[in-house]
Amino acid sequence: MYLPKVFVESDLDRQLDLIEAFSFGCLMVQDGQGGIEIAHLPFVLDRGVGPHGRLRAHVARANGIWKLATDGRPVVAVFSGPHGYVSARWYEQPTRQVPTWNYAVVHAHGRASGPMDRGELTTLLDDLAAIHERGAAEPWSTRELDRELHEGLLQGIVGFSIAIERLEGKFKLSQNRSPADQARVARALGERGRPDDLAMAQLMRSMKPSGEPR
Repeated sequence: MYLPKVFVESDLDRQLDLIEAFSFGCLMVQDGQGGIEIAHLPFVLDRGVGPHGRLRAHVARANGIWKLATDGRPVVAVFSGPHGYVSARWYEQPTRQVPTWNYAVVHAHGRASGPMDRGELTTLLDDLAAIHERGAAEPWSTRELDRELHEGLLQGIVGFSIAIERLEGKFKLSQNRSPADQARVARALGERGRPDDLAMAQLMRSMKPSGEPR
């Protein structure tokens, strides 16, 4: 990833916060023939496992990416956070600027292991449902499934985990602009008010003008 120093986000907690908040990621694995296999998956992050955390996910058994991922080759999971168009008109001198795009992403590099055994896979599905059912008036659980159906579904999927060896964070949040322009952009994003705009404005306000976390 092209990573100018001013946009580097190296704080582990902020990197993991983004993964947790935007946990539907993109898994990429080389196929050994010059191609790349890609899968879009919901991940579970285990922050306390290993120096950089661990990811867990599952795919359909018919999806061959799990065989590539678990044979020892490097894998990358990409997590995209808030993003959006930044108008040149938002800057202090709009006639001397061009529009750009602000965004936050984290790349998790590591190696996968699997397939999970039945107990590990069941735990993964329970954890995944619990995370995304949080706050529901009547949260759904896999325990509600018919036992025979549950067993059949388990046989049709494969679970695996990724030990994160390295994280790359790029938070492009106008850090290369003056403090006045950064404030103008954050304010304009808040006024435009789309969900990504509001999340990006919040991220910007959590940074010092230099780009370092507050």
